[in-house]
Amino acid sequence: MKTRIWCWMGLVPVLLLALGTSLEAQPFDKLNLKGTVVTYWYQHSLARETALQAMLTRFNATNPWGITVKGEYAGGYADIANKMIAGIAGGSTPDLVVAYQNNAATYQLSDALVDLNPYVNDPKFGVSAAERQDYFEGFLAQDVYPQFAGARLGWPPNRSVEVIYYNADWLKAIGASGPPKTWEEFYADCKAASDPGNGTYGYAVSLDASSVFAQVISRGGDFQAPQGGYNFTSKPVTDSMTFMQKLFKDGYARKIGEQYGDQTDFANGKVLFTMTSTSGMPFYDAAVQKGPAGGFRWGVAPLPRTTPQPVQNIFGASVSVVKSTPEKQLASWLFLRWMSEPAQQAEWVRVSNYFPVRKSTADGLGDYLAKNPHFAEAFAQLRSSTQKAEPSITGYDLVRDAVSTAFNQILDGAAVGPTLAALDAKANRLYRQNH
Repeated sequence: MKTRIWCWMGLVPVLLLALGTSLEAQPFDKLNLKGTVVTYWYQHSLARETALQAMLTRFNATNPWGITVKGEYAGGYADIANKMIAGIAGGSTPDLVVAYQNNAATYQLSDALVDLNPYVNDPKFGVSAAERQDYFEGFLAQDVYPQFAGARLGWPPNRSVEVIYYNADWLKAIGASGPPKTWEEFYADCKAASDPGNGTYGYAVSLDASSVFAQVISRGGDFQAPQGGYNFTSKPVTDSMTFMQKLFKDGYARKIGEQYGDQTDFANGKVLFTMTSTSGMPFYDAAVQKGPAGGFRWGVAPLPRTTPQPVQNIFGASVSVVKSTPEKQLASWLFLRWMSEPAQQAEWVRVSNYFPVRKSTADGLGDYLAKNPHFAEAFAQLRSSTQKAEPSITGYDLVRDAVSTAFNQILDGAAVGPTLAALDAKANRLYRQNH
């Protein structure tokens, strides 16, 4: 499921104690990497950690440079971020660290991370123009930071996407030909599925800011203003909130009452649509199979839209390279590049159920896609869509909270215009405090 993005504004003064290492630029091909040891802090546990450690062992045994990568479980995302803050202040950090985009922005306030652009563009050790076409463009764009003059502060190992989950049998029963492609169709389907007598309803509302962002970009909008800062009074934001307020007021949508309540109601045949991350597909499948009806046909689809083609909200942590020595930095990049090769990507998909960062990974996933039709369905949709990510701005975690609060107020009947104006003012005040 989705993981919250964290930031620590109150610790910015501490973070301004930079690592203090000034590295002279030198040609990468002049560096001797033999014997270079790289430490990597990650959040994976259980089966994912086992698989990752096996991949590390193979990289260490087969890479031609003599690099050794030592992986270490460092806790959850928040644990790792706290350790990084302390490590930056104390001069004790790993060479590679998993980081959500806001985490990376916070670390870079101390100039703690490596801009990967020179590595990516290097003619010998980088990613060629032909290879670049194989990556999902939106995945790569997510780690480029206008706040730091276009620096690339991470490299994506995988991604998830916001989608709607739908009960295919139920849609057929109400006469729909498939998942809704417009918001008008979505409203009509929710209305047809809602019956107070038997407790069914159309949509389980997620208050999460990622869901709000997904709705806004499906209408051609964004949270960010072109000139910088935020714009929560735009037509796409206003239309999204007005639509959801009406859907909720008319009784065709309900708020999620408890953790994973949307998944439970979906599996029990109580709700037609939910909206959440593709990383939840295995859990949805298990819940539906155990449901009282013994399973039903279901699927995932991009959100309804006003745009010519789907625009999908992508999210997921990247891996950042921490400033250290030229040898460790290059070795760290070479490992990241290796992890994003199709063979390793296919291996990682099988254990993680995340989407790969390269399109050609599908060539090595034939049996997996056949056994996991919902994943295959969502992956095909991803390949024919535009990808867009939430703002990679320091302090965005606080803006996310404000978005969720405003959305909840609007569902409860607050006037859309004034509520969004107040949200816009708060968000831009937070933006100014961090820039």
